[in-house]
Amino acid sequence: MSPPRHSRVLVLAACVAALAAVGCRHAPQPTPSAITPSTSTAGSPGSFTVRDVRLFDGERVTEHSTVIVANGRIARIGGGDIAPAGREIDGSGRTLLPGLVDAHVHVGDDVDAILRQAASLGVTTMVDMWNRGERFTALKRARDTDPPHLAAILTAGTGATATGGHPSQMGGGPFPTIDDPAEAQAFVDARIAEGSDFLKIVYDDLRSLGFPARPTVSRETLAALVQAAHRRGKLAVVHISTEAQAREAIAAGADGLAHLFAGETVAPGFGELAARQGVFVVPTLSVLETFCGRPNGTALLADPDLKPFLGPMWRQRLGASFERPAQPCAAIGDGMRQLAAAGASVVAGTDAPNPGTAYGASLHGELALYVSHGMTPVQALVSATSAAARAFRLADRGLVREGMRADLVLVEGDPTTDILATRRIVEVWKAGVPVERRRFPAE
Repeated sequence: MSPPRHSRVLVLAACVAALAAVGCRHAPQPTPSAITPSTSTAGSPGSFTVRDVRLFDGERVTEHSTVIVANGRIARIGGGDIAPAGREIDGSGRTLLPGLVDAHVHVGDDVDAILRQAASLGVTTMVDMWNRGERFTALKRARDTDPPHLAAILTAGTGATATGGHPSQMGGGPFPTIDDPAEAQAFVDARIAEGSDFLKIVYDDLRSLGFPARPTVSRETLAALVQAAHRRGKLAVVHISTEAQAREAIAAGADGLAHLFAGETVAPGFGELAARQGVFVVPTLSVLETFCGRPNGTALLADPDLKPFLGPMWRQRLGASFERPAQPCAAIGDGMRQLAAAGASVVAGTDAPNPGTAYGASLHGELALYVSHGMTPVQALVSATSAAARAFRLADRGLVREGMRADLVLVEGDPTTDILATRRIVEVWKAGVPVERRRFPAE
């Protein structure tokens, strides 16, 4: 049975490439004197021990654990009988987590500042869903050098869309497009040659958002692009804007869906379909909820655990919103519950920097939204750690296991029962190096 026509997404996801260009290019940057570093001490990977800590290892919770890090890796995990190495950190009353992953962002012009802010808020890896030009070059440089003080990055580079399709209406100069399924392999090979880590495909004509219709790739071209990416061992992630498009993308063999959809209803069995086909879904509720008249950016801005680590421009953006009438959104909760009940892979992503979002901070809000829509705190944490790493084939992170990369976040309290505790960050490490958490002056 076809899903209802009114079940639709309310997100301008791929538009964010242009929003990032406008919102970040002239962002005011603080002078060095305006930044107060935290007590973290940056340096080379060394040895340290977190003792008597609650450990969420990306899948399960263990109390009174001891974790030893050496040379940027998890060296040993056990109980209180383990002999410590290096600096000792008291973990009592605290929880140690894998570094968080935001699996849907669009990085703006000031790449280093953006990746630094994300890392300071516990997001040690981000996935960029569309970029090109000088930003794409800067992202590849950051990806390849992987500095310890910046969040790690993957990028789709230039995605696949039809001639005149979204986001070409946003301006910024021409970019490659595709209209014929026979062109799919050449298109994919060109993106790989440019340095794209995976393929992003736009399968959306924008009509569900109330905008004038844009061209979009055909079902045949969609399927050909997915197959071409898979021939080269690359993921194919499809931007959709309706339940019908989501089902068609799954039928075409997509590995992941960029966005959940909103509306009045979701047809039965959608979650089971995603689970059965092994497709991951990046809901991006941080933006979706704003179209429903339920923005959460203002609440994040009021959080004393987040605001000090946001510069003036990002404080302003968190307080912004789309100027559009609220839309029916009962399908969000139903869709999230279906996915969770079916055991489908939900992967956390925010679609920052749309209005009402900010890099790093919005991932904490995203997790709280998942819990508000029926996920347990542990399920929400999985979505931003092991599930995200598994979805994007990051075999060295997302879990706290011996031999894994030491991307870690230590927080006060217990986010496995209170998801808001992810914001009470004590320390962040990337590859075993403490991340300098930059504080900005109060306004």
